[in-house]
Amino acid sequence: MSDANTTLTNENPAAQLDAQDRFLLKHPKLKAFTDAHPEIYKIVKFFIAGGISNVPEILVYLLFLNVVFASLQSTPLPDNGFFEFIGRFVTFEKGIADMYAYMISTAVGYAVAYVLNRKISFKSDANIALSTFLYVLMVIFTIGANGVIGPVITAAVGKVGLPATLTEIIGKFLAMAVPGLWTYPCNRFLIHRHKKEV
Repeated sequence: MSDANTTLTNENPAAQLDAQDRFLLKHPKLKAFTDAHPEIYKIVKFFIAGGISNVPEILVYLLFLNVVFASLQSTPLPDNGFFEFIGRFVTFEKGIADMYAYMISTAVGYAVAYVLNRKISFKSDANIALSTFLYVLMVIFTIGANGVIGPVITAAVGKVGLPATLTEIIGKFLAMAVPGLWTYPCNRFLIHRHKKEV
């Protein structure tokens, strides 16, 4: 049985490769670079996965804000401790509709990023239950940190004296980039570990 498998693998090694590896085989120069700089390749894939996950997140946010919860846009957040706590980290300008849309779309965006990073960026084979648990903890921390970091960065950029729209764009971009300082190491070394081959 093992001889047959060995023969099959030797006869058609490409059959054992995923789409990513087959793509690299067709582009020798790119493969040479990724082989020489595997960590840079992982970082690039990680940030591409993050960019891709932003697309469904934004679409879901707009859909839920403007269609599903459109009738709630003028409804303010309930006056209780839970919503006051959440309001410390994220500003919801369109009331409870904004909050619902934000929470659902954020969950979708992070879920897409999780799958892309597990399957493509890091090709992880770590325990999925543990990986998911650690990922949820990281997401909760990141959302909380963004709520603190975002306004601070935007205020700092505002002191430069740029137009308001440009200040907001640069502030949001930097606020999105800063969490990469911890999200990449967490994903790479804790959440999406690759088990050592025996």
